[in-house]
Amino acid sequence: MFTSYYTILLFIFFIEIGIVYSVVINAIAFTQNGGGTLYSPIINEFNQLSKDQNLDISIKLNLLSSGNSTTSSVNYEELLDSIFKRKSKKYDLIFYDNIYTSKFEPYLLDLNNLLPEEHIKMYIPGVITQIGYHNNKLVGFPITIDYTVIYCNDYFLNKYNKTIPKTWDELIDTGQYILNEEKKMNNTEFVVFNGYLDDSEQGTCSIYEFIYSCRDSKESKFPELTNQTTINALKKLKEIKNKISSDEIFKSGLNFLFKKLNEDKNFLFLKFWYLHNKNYTIIPLPGIKEGISGSVLGGHNLGISIYSDSNIRDYLIKVFMFITSKNMQRKYMVKRGFYSPISSLYDEDEVCKEVNCEFFKSIQLIARPTNKIKDYDLYSSKFRNYIYDYLYGDKKAEDVLKIVNEITQTHYLSLKTDETHIGLIIFIITVILSVVILTSSGLLLITQYKLYFNFTSIDLWFIIIIGLFICLLPIYMDFGPIYLIKCYLRFYFNLFGRFLIYVPILIQLLINIPEKDIFLFLLFDVLTFLI
Repeated sequence: MFTSYYTILLFIFFIEIGIVYSVVINAIAFTQNGGGTLYSPIINEFNQLSKDQNLDISIKLNLLSSGNSTTSSVNYEELLDSIFKRKSKKYDLIFYDNIYTSKFEPYLLDLNNLLPEEHIKMYIPGVITQIGYHNNKLVGFPITIDYTVIYCNDYFLNKYNKTIPKTWDELIDTGQYILNEEKKMNNTEFVVFNGYLDDSEQGTCSIYEFIYSCRDSKESKFPELTNQTTINALKKLKEIKNKISSDEIFKSGLNFLFKKLNEDKNFLFLKFWYLHNKNYTIIPLPGIKEGISGSVLGGHNLGISIYSDSNIRDYLIKVFMFITSKNMQRKYMVKRGFYSPISSLYDEDEVCKEVNCEFFKSIQLIARPTNKIKDYDLYSSKFRNYIYDYLYGDKKAEDVLKIVNEITQTHYLSLKTDETHIGLIIFIITVILSVVILTSSGLLLITQYKLYFNFTSIDLWFIIIIGLFICLLPIYMDFGPIYLIKCYLRFYFNLFGRFLIYVPILIQLLINIPEKDIFLFLLFDVLTFLI
């Protein structure tokens, strides 16, 4: 009996030791962000490896879904924001949408200082440079990459002996011909191209990637919004809508897409996020020229919370490197048909035997301008709505692009006259006033004019003039970018200038007060001492 008792105690003791020395890494993800199908297998593999090799590390994946919480894909990032602002230590590894890299950067560790250089270089060159860095800090590694493609219906292309388009003009020509032929056959529900420009973030994605697909060359960066290239891109987009589509089709959303793809299949080209589908030929988006394409960069990153326990930081790094390793990308992303952020994988013979490496190499990704403004969601909404004023309305492309460009602009006075002469005019007036004020002090020294300045002494007049000049200095601070030091200087120049103007006047008024008012005379002595 005693033997059994001590056996149970030893068993409990060893369990407690195991519990004490076992490290649990908490990760959080949302199921619709790949949590169930992509993250879980990787994490399960690590947990099994840790068990087999007695690493005493385990990962607990906290998967949020509409089924087990009130969280949706829209407010999952708001939940993360709330967790960060509460400085919660509950979660160590954070899976998040890559458009929020700039927003979450203050709450994520700089991986440049934690990971081996060779592990980081494995992702460079690649999309990590667009979506992993902010303020020169590497805060997230891309895990999943989403991108848009064109689904081509081979039935209609073969029916009319047409080839897959490589430019937007070819898409228009092919679409117009087949559309006219289908109308002759009374196929009134036939869709040539959907555009996917609805009133959601997807609309912003579609606009942004279309502009990118119309850049001057494959090596060109995203054009400036007010550039003629961007203006021409919007005009081409509206041309596509007017010639082979309609407002209604361009504004259609997910339900319309799924119905066309999976049910009636009465379409020629559909633009949507990449999904492995053997029923259609999938191609990158065409461009303004052959060889140029564009797809907005979606997907999710993995980062480490700055509030994670520093005592388990070494274990966290091991787990992080396992999840982001080339082997995991090869096994769970590439071989399942997903795009990998490690571009060198598409140079491996083993990989290219299973997937079309040339197709993945041809995808030309562009990140959304998430770092242009603090509240990207608000910017995105304004961006697409102003563009829609041209696309679905009657405003000019140049006008709406100018308005969109103004959203992120910080305006200040400048001597440049490219846009306005106001800055130069204000500067000239201020210089003239400054010169007049300073030169007017010479009148104090001319004998015939002294009669007009007998209100107070010459010394106090000079102090007043200096005060007036100092009060003009804040205007000079308004030229050029606004900095904190300029704000302080404006305040102190105004304060000191007004002090020099009003105190001499107050002193002179005190001099004229009757001698019996002792209190005011004491105040006068103090002010005289200060001056």
